[in-house]
Amino acid sequence: MSKKELIIYEGVMCCSSGVCGPEPDKKLIDFNNTLRKLKNDEELNVMRASLSHDLSMFLDNKEIFQIVKENGPSVLPIVTLNGKIMSKRNYLTYEEIKQMLENESK
Repeated sequence: MSKKELIIYEGVMCCSSGVCGPEPDKKLIDFNNTLRKLKNDEELNVMRASLSHDLSMFLDNKEIFQIVKENGPSVLPIVTLNGKIMSKRNYLTYEEIKQMLENESK
């Protein structure tokens, strides 16, 4: 069985996790906890692409680039699973991602 690839395309952030500064966004704190849990899944490769740190990942994915170009950065985050867009404009919970992975396995 091949590894699944989960990519989260995110807006501009001050650091790679977005959890820095005096008052980090609670959604980003929760999402970082979700990603920590997902790291235990050996069949899943998780990557984060930030506009401020990983612009090349946006440029390399024509579909993502076009969506951001047409809608602006407010469409972010965009979550993809094996190249398929699964979510736009919000960070998914651990339960939502696990459900998405189960559905993709069927």
